[in-house]
Amino acid sequence: MGRGAKFADTSVLYQIRISPHVASPRIAKVGLHPHRTAFLPGLFAALLLLAVWSSELLMRQQGASLHRELSPMQAHAALMLYGLFPFFMTGFILTAAPRWLNAAAPARWRCVLIPLLLFAALLCALAAVPGSHYWLAAAALLWLVALALLAQTMQQLLHQSAVTDRLHAQTVLAALLAGCCGLVAMLYWLLTGEAAAWWWMRNLALWGFLLPVFLAVSHRMLPFFTQSVIPQYQIWRPRWLLLALVGGSWLYGLLAIAQLPLWPASLLLCGISTACLYRWQSWRSRSVPLLAMLHLAFAWLPLAFLLLTLAGFGLVSSLAGLHAVTVGFFITMLVGFASRVMLGHAGHPLQASRGLWWLYLLLHGVALLRVSADLLPAFALRGYVLAALSLLVGLLGWAWFGLPLLARKRADGKPG
Repeated sequence: MGRGAKFADTSVLYQIRISPHVASPRIAKVGLHPHRTAFLPGLFAALLLLAVWSSELLMRQQGASLHRELSPMQAHAALMLYGLFPFFMTGFILTAAPRWLNAAAPARWRCVLIPLLLFAALLCALAAVPGSHYWLAAAALLWLVALALLAQTMQQLLHQSAVTDRLHAQTVLAALLAGCCGLVAMLYWLLTGEAAAWWWMRNLALWGFLLPVFLAVSHRMLPFFTQSVIPQYQIWRPRWLLLALVGGSWLYGLLAIAQLPLWPASLLLCGISTACLYRWQSWRSRSVPLLAMLHLAFAWLPLAFLLLTLAGFGLVSSLAGLHAVTVGFFITMLVGFASRVMLGHAGHPLQASRGLWWLYLLLHGVALLRVSADLLPAFALRGYVLAALSLLVGLLGWAWFGLPLLARKRADGKPG
């Protein structure tokens, strides 16, 4: 048998601009600010990953593949789960966590080294597509060092902190450790060819690492941002809610690893996320586009877990629910939160331009297209190609919006 078979998240006014260019072309000192050092390579990583995946899907229509050793679907899962989201998580965590915890900012070298490690890992992972699987093993090792360093940085911030509410930071730390465990499983898979280790990697990365981080940030920031701009809004974010959301994600992952019925966990998460949409009054955000971006992204979760519940009874493909989480929730929430960070730290008003808003809606269209392709087998391959190319176009537009904000000094002359 060949090896390929083995590896079988405060504004009222929103104006119209697409790319807010500052009056001065002065270049920012990127290394001084963690969101810049992580978001810049993250934008390039997103474009590289989508370009490669689009090429793979186009070649598959011709009966060919870019991959020589690894299964394309298994390699796709590893690259997408670890190759994209950690950049933006790093930038957000190193920017927001010191404020959450009232702690000193992390050392500058950490803010530079972690994204460098992540980008080096990405290059190794891309080299594995047409080359040896050992390139992906090297990528897994670099990803592991980067996430371990990020986790150790979070632990240092927690140790410095005297605030009483540290649950969100502690949740993020636990999720980072789960992500590290997933990378250990990836290494075992790549070095031994044991397919079960790939299954551990995929579930630890998705349900143990990525979703808990997104849930912790959403639980903390969505009610806070909403209270900042919506009159007479009462924050609702009890501790038990975060524990239930994250616990449900971890439960889902454990059940998946053990190959037990998943519908109890997915039904629980569907109910809890639906309750969040109602109690967070998501419909009141529609007049504030930058805020609405966050609430609309979160609205994917009830749908995703409804689809996963139906999949548990064999009624639909589980891939539909999986991509409702990864493309529908992760991608649109990432763009919502990261756009807010980029605008705020570039000294611009927190105002979503018409162009940004339409780019964001395009990403929702991509997610709908991707989920539809999973639900309609006859449309699957063409739907996959169209979704991948549309996502690449959307991310190119987002990069056009974001690069000036990240590469230039703040428009208001303040540090940041």
